Amino acid sequence: MACLNLPIHVRYAPQNIYLAGIIPGPREPSLDELNRVLTPLVDELLMLWTRGLYLTRTALRWMGRFVRVAMIPLVCDLPALRKAAGFAGHSAKNFCSFCRLQKADITNLDRETWPKQRTWEEHLRLATEWRDGDADTRKNIFEKHGLRWSELLRLPYWDPTRFAVIDTMHNLFLG
Repeated sequence: MACLNLPIHVRYAPQNIYLAGIIPGPREPSLDELNRVLTPLVDELLMLWTRGLYLTRTALRWMGRFVRVAMIPLVCDLPALRKAAGFAGHSAKNFCSFCRLQKADITNLDRETWPKQRTWEEHLRLATEWRDGDADTRKNIFEKHGLRWSELLRLPYWDPTRFAVIDTMHNLFLG
């Protein structure tokens, strides 16, 4: 993780990067495995958001400063983004993170006829129902809406419909 408040020339210096975790191979983790890896990170982010942190001194404030920390964008390749944010895969019936367009209508380029955009409230409600439901409920929610629970949804400010971003390399350069 990188602090986006830092100037660009020091933002990605090794001493300014927080390595939240490494997921070992040789295969991609399941959603449950990924959520177990995310749990300690989300616990820390929750503490940094709710209680905050007092920095005893900064470059501009020698008496210190109280700060809150939030993880806003989730930037990764499409398969990782879909899993980490609780969405179905990009080849699923509900393939879009932003709207409810079905895979059968993927050739429809007329935005005026697309279903309305997903909302954070709806996403959180359905994902919570998925988390708390039995196997049949989970299957029905996933098939109908393409949503599952993600540990990131415990962050009270984190909106997967707005904060999930496909990284530039995979989106533009690799197609």
